Amino acid sequence: MKVTELKNNLKQGNLSNVYLITGKEQVFIKEIQKSFKEIMSAEEREMNFSNFDLEEVSIADLINEAISAPFFGERRLVFAQHPYFLTGERAKNVIEQNVDLLIKYIQDPTPSTILVIFASYDKLDARKKITKQLKKLATVVDAGQMEGSALNRTIKADLNKAGYEIDPDALELLVNKTKGNYSLITNQLAKLKLYSLQTKKIDQTAVNELVPQSLEDNVFDLTTQILNKNIYKAEELYDQFLLQKIDPILLVAIIISQLRLLIQIQILSEKGLSEGTIAKNLRLNPYRVKYSYRQAKALNRKRLQVMYSDCVNLDYQIKSGQGDKELLFDLFIAKHA
Repeated sequence: MKVTELKNNLKQGNLSNVYLITGKEQVFIKEIQKSFKEIMSAEEREMNFSNFDLEEVSIADLINEAISAPFFGERRLVFAQHPYFLTGERAKNVIEQNVDLLIKYIQDPTPSTILVIFASYDKLDARKKITKQLKKLATVVDAGQMEGSALNRTIKADLNKAGYEIDPDALELLVNKTKGNYSLITNQLAKLKLYSLQTKKIDQTAVNELVPQSLEDNVFDLTTQILNKNIYKAEELYDQFLLQKIDPILLVAIIISQLRLLIQIQILSEKGLSEGTIAKNLRLNPYRVKYSYRQAKALNRKRLQVMYSDCVNLDYQIKSGQGDKELLFDLFIAKHA
């Protein structure tokens, strides 16, 4: 179920007793939380709303709250945050949970209670019994990132409601700079609308000036200049990193990751895989793959592999103290640019 469908169901009174919210898009999660709270009056919420952090509070306490009758109201609303036991990750500094209690509850939930479990993780462990039971018995709501045309339509709709337009190239740049993260896009749109208050039209210049690039994107620019053999621009970007006191070890790690991705994209695209399929197979943000896809297609594989090997060797040289790390990185640029 998508967020829009959930909100419509809640307004119409079509309620389930157990919900599982998956995904990490904070804008959607806040909307979902607000929509659930709005099914109760302020007085009811005061008496019958609870919020549990399952990294700190036991499932037993959660269940005790869920089975309690509402106090001066029709229903009880219970939020459960951070259900780490749904993932395959080993969480630190959390309490041990008896998940069998939760499994037993969701098989026969209290009719007057709405339990909402927020699983804001990249991936859930589908092998676990608790995960299987929740996906089978709970109403599952997707609060993950929007992609492609759906994201673009939503951004345009948000702007149109406020009386604004955005140029196609500005929209593409905004999505690329934010990696398609709708929460980040929403934050950036506030600045962009203020900047374009007179024209009511957001252009590429506005996005360039106001929306910052991530460190990864800035290093991608450095990698691109090296691959394009533009040594002067590459040295200029490297000097800027040093002025910002960014450790060359971090730069090397990011470049290794970027070169590995370019090689992977080349191999997978030669096998006929699309951008979307590549992103899914590599478990990467689609916008990161899209950003690299065109470049990968135009580059020589052998050159990429040599540069990747040299970068791995550079990482070893720096970490084993074989020379000044800033100078070693400078020599790497000189060799490949």
